[in-house]
Amino acid sequence: KLSRYRAAALGSTGMDFLIGFTGKDYAIIAADANAARSIMVYSQQLDKIRELDSHKLLAVGGDAADCIQEPEYIQKNMTLYAMRNGVQLTTHAAANYIRGEKSYNLRRAMSQVDMLLVGYDEGVGPSLYFLDYLASMQKLDYASHGYGGFFCNSLLDTHWRADLTEEQGLELLERCFKEVQTRFMISMPNFTIKVVDKNGVRTVERKS
Repeated sequence: KLSRYRAAALGSTGMDFLIGFTGKDYAIIAADANAARSIMVYSQQLDKIRELDSHKLLAVGGDAADCIQEPEYIQKNMTLYAMRNGVQLTTHAAANYIRGEKSYNLRRAMSQVDMLLVGYDEGVGPSLYFLDYLASMQKLDYASHGYGGFFCNSLLDTHWRADLTEEQGLELLERCFKEVQTRFMISMPNFTIKVVDKNGVRTVERKS
């Protein structure tokens, strides 16, 4: 099935690493914490995962300025929609809204931002959407952006299951982190992990 097809893309993300997948009644998403440009690393504590609302998370990678401006624009407009209409966008609707904005701006004010969107909707459950800087969008079970994703595809192909518990999902993420830290030439010592389920979004601390 197309929804089970793995996706990893370089796009504009490059040295950023984003990864996410759905599990049993939850979706999990992670990103490296590096803030770098050229040969300089400015910080290794950057949070690249934005909370769009109580049940949606958006991970971004790409141009540093665009990774601030575009997600903020999306978040504020989704909040405005909820205030005007008294209801939040579903994850599917949010993915299509984001894709529409990126498509509209493709030849006007193009942004260099790749994204992974995860959310949880009552009656639907968890979902993950892969979006790139060229405005392509696809619902998937697991996906990644950046060079780091190239090292994780085989692990996701082998170990991902639709009924993964949260503990098993965290173990799979740790396998992916270890592979990236072993194989990739860029140092990525820190990662941010966030989960969304029926209770909302939360940050998960890595086991030391």
